[in-house]
Amino acid sequence: MPNFLGLDIGYSNVIGVHGDGDGKPGTFIRPSQAAPLSSIPGDAGLREGEVLVDVDGEQWVAFAAPGRVQEGRELHEDYTQSPAYKALFRGALLYAAGDSEVIDVLVTGLPVTQARDDKYVQGVIKTMTGVHQVAPKRSIEVKSVVVVAQPIGTLTDIYCHSEHSDVVEESVSLIIDPGFFSVDWVLFDHKELVAQSSSSSVNAMSVLLQACNEEVARDHGGIPGVEKIEHALQTGKNFILMFGRKVELAPYLKKASDRVIPGVFTEIKQKLRFLKGRAIDCIILGGGGAALYEEYAKAEFPESLVIKPEDSVASNAIGFFNIAAS
Repeated sequence: MPNFLGLDIGYSNVIGVHGDGDGKPGTFIRPSQAAPLSSIPGDAGLREGEVLVDVDGEQWVAFAAPGRVQEGRELHEDYTQSPAYKALFRGALLYAAGDSEVIDVLVTGLPVTQARDDKYVQGVIKTMTGVHQVAPKRSIEVKSVVVVAQPIGTLTDIYCHSEHSDVVEESVSLIIDPGFFSVDWVLFDHKELVAQSSSSSVNAMSVLLQACNEEVARDHGGIPGVEKIEHALQTGKNFILMFGRKVELAPYLKKASDRVIPGVFTEIKQKLRFLKGRAIDCIILGGGGAALYEEYAKAEFPESLVIKPEDSVASNAIGFFNIAAS
């Protein structure tokens, strides 16, 4: 029986969608935190959801719980070649493989600018393809790896699982994926990629959450930290605790969004100049920041249809899985 995996290793979450292509696939969402076991404070026992993996002969904790990684997160362009990325990848294999020892096809994504660079693409393919000794007595083989531009996952999710597939086929569609490290966008004209109008911005969710951090500090006299805000959003909470009191996040996220998101749309519109005035028929929003971007997308493109997947957080991984299974 074949085993397919759509894998989105972001800077905030690792999201995997896996299965044999028949029936409903399995899904997991885990924090993108990893560190050597030797650096984890306390009794070094595993918390719920964490897994131990081997990285270059050293034991690492993948999907570490909040507060467990003391040395800071990876947030740079060479993330895909870092030991932390390898640990998260191998942890994802443990989640996705189940009782199997083989992943037949794995599809993953890169920021648009990196997906155009053969160095990054081939680096990911080399990292992920082959037999991986994930633990002393467990190996998992990945037979084939496909790397695409990140937002293509959301586009595929919409095409396969919504009533808007005809719109995607017959229209000029802009797909925007607000991630933690980068905001990526791709433009399709009747299913053909328009490379000149597709790109990335570093004014991403990390910048927005830092702005939120600053807005909270203005009112409360102390910064909660980006990680605390991010963890609240990841777990579906609309507040954080500061000095023992609840602080509602919504007004501060709105102020931060007003500071950051319009600038991203300015960057996007500059890239759209190659369309020479042609209309954008629909805007597709995916990724963890889709809900924050929806209001601004409707304001910037008032005549366009704005579409958000049913599960925008996992939309890229869902689309990657559909590509793998096809």
